[in-house]
Amino acid sequence: MHADACGRIPASGARQDPHRHESRMVGHCRGTAVAPRQLPTRRASAMTSPSPQSQPPTGSRAPSGASRARWMDLIRGGAILLVVLLHATAIPWMFGGISSGRVVNDINSFFAPYRMSLLFLLSGVLLTRSLAKPPGTYYWNKVRTLIWPYLVWMVIGMLTEGYTDLRDPFFWIPNNWLWFIFFLAVYYAVAPLLARIPGTWFGVVPAVLWIASWPLPDGDFSNLCYYGGFFFAGHLCVRLGSRLSRFETRTLMWVCLAIATGFGAFIIAGNRGYTNAMTAGFDAHRLELLPVVIAGIAGTVMAVRRLTGSHQGHSHDRARWLQYIGRNSVVFYLVHFPTQVWITNTLSDLGVTNPNISLPACFLGALAVAYLACWLRRFRVVDALFVLPQFARRTTQVAPPARPA
Repeated sequence: MHADACGRIPASGARQDPHRHESRMVGHCRGTAVAPRQLPTRRASAMTSPSPQSQPPTGSRAPSGASRARWMDLIRGGAILLVVLLHATAIPWMFGGISSGRVVNDINSFFAPYRMSLLFLLSGVLLTRSLAKPPGTYYWNKVRTLIWPYLVWMVIGMLTEGYTDLRDPFFWIPNNWLWFIFFLAVYYAVAPLLARIPGTWFGVVPAVLWIASWPLPDGDFSNLCYYGGFFFAGHLCVRLGSRLSRFETRTLMWVCLAIATGFGAFIIAGNRGYTNAMTAGFDAHRLELLPVVIAGIAGTVMAVRRLTGSHQGHSHDRARWLQYIGRNSVVFYLVHFPTQVWITNTLSDLGVTNPNISLPACFLGALAVAYLACWLRRFRVVDALFVLPQFARRTTQVAPPARPA
């Protein structure tokens, strides 16, 4: 089964839930007014990469407003909330044996195929903007926004879980929720080489990665290939550009959403034992299920783009609170997990084992701490937890030549 944002948690006493069947686990111009009538609005491209000025580097503080692709922020924010919910149920079980009940587990199972796949796809959409920079700047930005926070939060996470031996080489591998950041770093590292594949031939990259994930043994490498397919599929969507817009119809959107809903219901039925469903636990290794997952992702993207008017070149401001989470997704992702571990351990020390307390405490507590971290990023010491500080270069001032007397 593929890793979801839960990943491996090697803390002593951690439990594996036998009843959890989670996968192991993220502009177009309007018509110009002319007298006496207005030109018709053209359909916006289904996937466009924001300009370098409109999107900040991963992990940096993002501007709000129309300069961003709001539909991407909404989807990313929703996916992050689903990840936080997943861990709000998984961590109390692993560290305290507290089961959260069937309803929440069904919600987690329903969204298991799309949760992390959407986060990787949206990261791939932003790849074009990153590749426009000089190679040195490109790689240095990834060191600052991916490698640095990975190392910082690996230490924070392991100390929270009770590990103190930093000399252990296995300490630094992605054996917890940071596998998402690790995978992104790998994809960005090889992206400049793979991006040399011209035009639509680039479609070979996600296809090969998805196929390669099938025969590989279940583990990090198969997951790396599987989710890499979604990351580079996002970049392929940008390359296709306006050619995708012809498929962005209301009918296709409802068909894709219906397929996703039926698939999610089938997963829940298999988990509950109502059917002998091959999707019980959702094993993403099964390539025959991949078209269904892609349909669900496509339906979600089309629905949110219609909600914001992006499919017609508009940018309606919807659910600003969710956009905020999407704009600061890296902060919410990094902060929530160790916060939930700390909350769970605190509740365990107090003898609290009621899931009606642990679930909202882990979910709302993690969001509150993440919001606080976003606000505190105005201070350099806090911002350095998420982005390697950019030290100002000292410039030597040359005194102007003395004028002759």
